[in-house]
Order: sequence, then structure tokens, then C-alpha cells
Amino acid sequence: MGKLAAACLLVTLFGLVAGPPLVGLRPLTVLSSSMEPSLRPGHVVLVREVDPATVQVGEILTYLPAGAAPDALPITHRLTGFAAAADGSRELVLQGDANSLPDPAVPPSALQGRVVATLPYLGYPDLLAQRGDLGWLRPALGLAMFGYAALLFFQHVRQRRSSRSSQGPTA
Repeated sequence: MGKLAAACLLVTLFGLVAGPPLVGLRPLTVLSSSMEPSLRPGHVVLVREVDPATVQVGEILTYLPAGAAPDALPITHRLTGFAAAADGSRELVLQGDANSLPDPAVPPSALQGRVVATLPYLGYPDLLAQRGDLGWLRPALGLAMFGYAALLFFQHVRQRRSSRSSQGPTA
């Protein structure tokens, strides 16, 4: 029974890591406390692309700050309103739940997506890797999970072979 539980855990973890991209979701780890108590550091949010014209005040959105490099870390904050840009277009005003001031308004093109789900605590390994010199942690955990799954598989195959050989020939 212990092996079955371990195998189920490994399949679940693999599904959480590999599954979201297959259905159009982008997993991101919350790194700061700006959205507490709604989102805490170490939570994983699943973000889905969204048409900026459909967003509503109160939704939690992920965006890149204006002028940020393409490889910059995205920010996940709540949409608190809209502002008019100098050219008359509509910009998004976002603010962290724990922040006293809103972020600088961003154009709709900066929007990365809408948060559709939260997975508490699953981002702690990533959080540790981001905060310290533990960049090796994520690949090491993935390798360990793969290795353990392979070990369970080969043990199962070996047990099936030994049970067949102990039964003897069948007519």
C-alpha cells in the first residue's frame, strides 16, 4: 500500500508540474507578501491568458511593469480601476492587497493573464531557490521524483517476473 501511495503522490506532483501548460495555464510562484492575505509567498498561482477588454475590477491579474525586460519577473496584483493614458487609451490600475499605494498604471499590452486558481504551499521549493543560492533545488527535486518513479517501476517489473517464474510452466 505504501508503494501505491508513493506512486499516486508522484503522479499527482507530475500532473501539477506538467499539466497546467497542457491546458493553457502558466504556473507562477508568489515571491512577495504584497497580496497577503489572499496570496502568500510560496503559493503557486495558475494564470490563463485573458483579453484585456474583458477584465473587471477586483480580479487578480499578472502583468509585466512598463518598460520591463521580457525576462523580468511578472507582478500579480488586484485590478482596482482604470485610468486614461496621455493618448486617451485605457490603462490598468493594479495594487497589491497589502500595499497602501497602487502600482503605476500599465497598458493592456502588459497584461500576462488572469489568476484562475491558487495552489497553497506548492511553491516553497521555488521560493527557496529564488531567495537564496538554491537554484539547484528545483532540478534536483525533479530528478529525485523521476528516479523514485523509475525505481518503483523496476521493482514492480522484477516482482512480476519473479512471481511468474515461481509459478512454473503452465499448460
